[in-house]
Amino acid sequence: MKRHLPRLKRFFLLSVILVLVLAPPAAAKRKLTLLLMPLDSPSVMYARFLPFKRYLESRLGIPVELKVAKKRSEIIEALKKGDADLAFLCPSLYCEASKQMPPSKPLVPLAKLRVNGSSVYRSVLLVRDDSGIKKVSDLSGRTFVYGRYYCPGSGLLPDFILRKAGIRQGDFMDVVRLGSDRSAVLAVLARLFDATGVSEETAKPYLGKGLRIIGYSRPIPQYLFAARGDLDPRLLRKIEKTMLLVNSLKKPGDVLGGMEPGTDGLSKARDRDYDVVRALLRRERDSKGVSNP
Repeated sequence: MKRHLPRLKRFFLLSVILVLVLAPPAAAKRKLTLLLMPLDSPSVMYARFLPFKRYLESRLGIPVELKVAKKRSEIIEALKKGDADLAFLCPSLYCEASKQMPPSKPLVPLAKLRVNGSSVYRSVLLVRDDSGIKKVSDLSGRTFVYGRYYCPGSGLLPDFILRKAGIRQGDFMDVVRLGSDRSAVLAVLARLFDATGVSEETAKPYLGKGLRIIGYSRPIPQYLFAARGDLDPRLLRKIEKTMLLVNSLKKPGDVLGGMEPGTDGLSKARDRDYDVVRALLRRERDSKGVSNP
């Protein structure tokens, strides 16, 4: 029996080597989970990102599961725990998440939206055409309605415009947050509130049709896709390359257009692009007297 041991050992080693050599890479077997911000109902969000999911699957050869987070904090926790591989984030949530991720799982920016040819956007303050409000400082003592306040275009940037004009929350007669940009715009049109702040793209359909602009914010980078940094580096590079290759399609809008109105491509995203957002967040915390360790 003893004399057969060397042969058995050789057979075992050969089997292990064959498994290691012939087995497909781990990345080819795995499923990628893309977690989306709750910008609308789960069914609507899924429908908006379904063409992009299918595009990624066809190019990567990896199943992609779409999930819609119930709240913002859930996205950060999912990335920390490894329950999500990729995430679609607004600029402020990206800055929050990148700060909270552990060193072993840094957040890697991959690609940002390009809307109507631009990878940056700004917000505007809107009032009715027939309003007596001519400039931002005239809003003191008036009523103001926010839409998706947790997104920069409807919260951070409008607040920046207001602060620049010396207007604080306490200067309004009434302030309400509705959670929907469209609802906020319609509330102003219906004369329920005097003004609102939304992204310029959201405002465009209403300009000259009941609403006008009285103030602009500075531009910031668009929403973006980011990934956990502990994914295989080769897979990360492949995902980024695949995302950017969507621009080579005949009609990129067919894949991307549902994400945000006017989305026509993706641009490479870099962490330093979002330093302007970090600066705005710091100013907001400072203005509210919130410590920032």
